[in-house]
Amino acid sequence: MEKGHYGKYTGNARCCMDHAGTKVTKENYKASERDDAAHIDYLKRDVLYDDHHGHSDKKMTADEKHISKLAGDMKYDKKHHGSPAHKHFKAIDINKNKKIDAWEKGKAEAMNKHD
Repeated sequence: MEKGHYGKYTGNARCCMDHAGTKVTKENYKASERDDAAHIDYLKRDVLYDDHHGHSDKKMTADEKHISKLAGDMKYDKKHHGSPAHKHFKAIDINKNKKIDAWEKGKAEAMNKHD
């Protein structure tokens, strides 16, 4: 089995060639998060190596943009596929009086304060 499934970035390993086409779901969210974190770590080390050895700024800038894109993807995935604690709660008619009361709106707002 290839290392890519355990959070160690393997670059272009055979198992991971179609990685960009893999959709994140609540079932594979944790594995995706580990893989992206390992990929970011690899890119950061690559930028440092390039900086210390006088490699091109163009390549380092591309790596830094890739890091930003991965971080944005991780943030999106966490919001949409992460734990239920990060979901957006809507006000619902708890007391079944066919309208949303102020306290029901307040309860939903309080539950959404993490956003």
